[in-house]
Amino acid sequence: MNKPVQNDTVETHPDWSHVPDHARHVFLCTGPRCTQRGALQLWKALRRQLLEHACIETPRGVLLTRTHCQFPCNLGPIVTVYPDTCWYGVRTKADVQRLVDVHLVGGEVVDDLLIKARS
Repeated sequence: MNKPVQNDTVETHPDWSHVPDHARHVFLCTGPRCTQRGALQLWKALRRQLLEHACIETPRGVLLTRTHCQFPCNLGPIVTVYPDTCWYGVRTKADVQRLVDVHLVGGEVVDDLLIKARS
């Protein structure tokens, strides 16, 4: 019977072993339909905006995650913000900038970008 080989070259890092401290978790859909609508460019813009505001990778900041399909595809690219339960349709870099400035930095919902009523 063959024994599994242990790979000692893979270094574990404690930061990879726990959920980072964050105030909000933001998910951006990069599924096939949202990608066709420019989601990858919007991902870059969203990350850049958050870094400029120092909202990302800082304690109690924003944890940013790319996802696959979140539905509804026809209203995407979709961004969801938790724990605020906001579902946004963002189509332009200007939409991303408003989302960051108004909601993620300012704490106010961007009503005209919402695609789902808040619960």
